[in-house]
Amino acid sequence: MSHYPGIIGHRGYPAAYPENTVSGLVAAAEAGADGVELDIRVSADGVPIVIHDPDLSRTAGRRGFVFEMDAEALAGVRVGEPERFGERFADERLPTLADAAAALARFPDLSVFIEIKWDTPPRHQIPDVTQAVLEASEPLAGQRIIISFEERLLQEARSLARVPVGWALRDWDRAHQERAGTLKPEYLFCDHARLPVAPQKLWQGPWQWVVYEVNDPGRASELAERGVDAVETADVEAMIWGR
Repeated sequence: MSHYPGIIGHRGYPAAYPENTVSGLVAAAEAGADGVELDIRVSADGVPIVIHDPDLSRTAGRRGFVFEMDAEALAGVRVGEPERFGERFADERLPTLADAAAALARFPDLSVFIEIKWDTPPRHQIPDVTQAVLEASEPLAGQRIIISFEERLLQEARSLARVPVGWALRDWDRAHQERAGTLKPEYLFCDHARLPVAPQKLWQGPWQWVVYEVNDPGRASELAERGVDAVETADVEAMIWGR
């Protein structure tokens, strides 16, 4: 294919590994992904934890909310997604951001997109949460990009460190376009289902477009023709083979 976007492992490599785990993130890097995306929520004692959901039921198969447990308790939580994988990843533990950063720093050409879930902290805690994420991800240095639906969080990240940011769009409308023009993020993230129908063009600006979740190489090629720079995918190797 003459046009094809970059490949970003969405929560690692969830087609073959439990999502948001060190093994899945490393597997995506080893498979040749251009980048990986991981999600962050914060423990009761302020430690950034790599997990998408606010609770443990889906990936750990047990009750409990991340924000109600301290990091020591969370470190013992197994997140092998038993409903999907049975006992194959029974020893996979819930990682901290520091764990993931240490593992991914071994791949210096890999972009690491760190999404701080917009509903994680109360708004008055955003400075502390952002600082904790920046400190935990320091081993990644120039590899890391902080992303969020929460604009204020991205502004805070920029004020604390010279780090690129990505804004995840909640909607496709004039108000979001104008706010993107003001924020000027390095990346704009959008659900592929929210994109306008072709041939309507994507917004022009200083950003790169990243679209999620795309698991079909043909669709990825179509999106690249429209100006999409990268896609997030669950199936890293299949998308790479489709180039």
